[in-house]
Amino acid sequence: MADEAATIEEKYAGRFASELENNRSEQENLRARLQQLQAEEEMLLRLQSALAGATAGSGSATGGAADVAVTEPQDPAHASAVLEEAAVPQPRHPKTGSPVAAAKKAAARRTAPARKAAKETAAKKTTAKGPADKPAADKAAGPSLGDLLKQILDRHRGEPRTAAEVTVELEQEYPERARNTTIVRNTLERLVAKSAVERTKQKSTVLYTSDGPTAADSITAGSSPAAGEEDEKALAQA
Repeated sequence: MADEAATIEEKYAGRFASELENNRSEQENLRARLQQLQAEEEMLLRLQSALAGATAGSGSATGGAADVAVTEPQDPAHASAVLEEAAVPQPRHPKTGSPVAAAKKAAARRTAPARKAAKETAAKKTTAKGPADKPAADKAAGPSLGDLLKQILDRHRGEPRTAAEVTVELEQEYPERARNTTIVRNTLERLVAKSAVERTKQKSTVLYTSDGPTAADSITAGSSPAAGEEDEKALAQA
């Protein structure tokens, strides 16, 4: 029984001695690691000071950081990373407050209202001039709407045409003078009233046929483009 107790005691004593040795070894490792971290901290502080001097324009950041990194006791991988970081050039900040730039900005601000007013005036003139000139050009460009419709019907003498058919031909032959079917129908009715066009009706369909003098004869007899344009304007308002 005593031998068994002695064996157990020796067993636990050996285990405790082994754990104590491991603990001491771990403490030594931790102390070495702590010293290494302190050395790295000191090195990083020196690097920070060197980089701050480079940003201020000293121009010695790369060389100073490389010297510090080489003289510090540290592992090669970490030293290489620190050297690469120190070798990266700092971005240059754009210079602000230049007298020339300030003068240009001030001149632009002074002339901006005048430029804006000139653009607005030009836009107003263009807007006011464009629509007013276009009808005048149209009036001087050719015959009235009634004369155009009479010419279309003259080409189909003896062949009645509906207002819709006349509208389609007008749009095909004179696209710049195209009008909707209602205006074309009203103009044809005015021609009927002047006995220049004959109107017939088949069931619910109204047909128009050229009957009487041609469009050229009507113009010669006194039907002017200006008068036709006045009639067209009255029809559009109606």
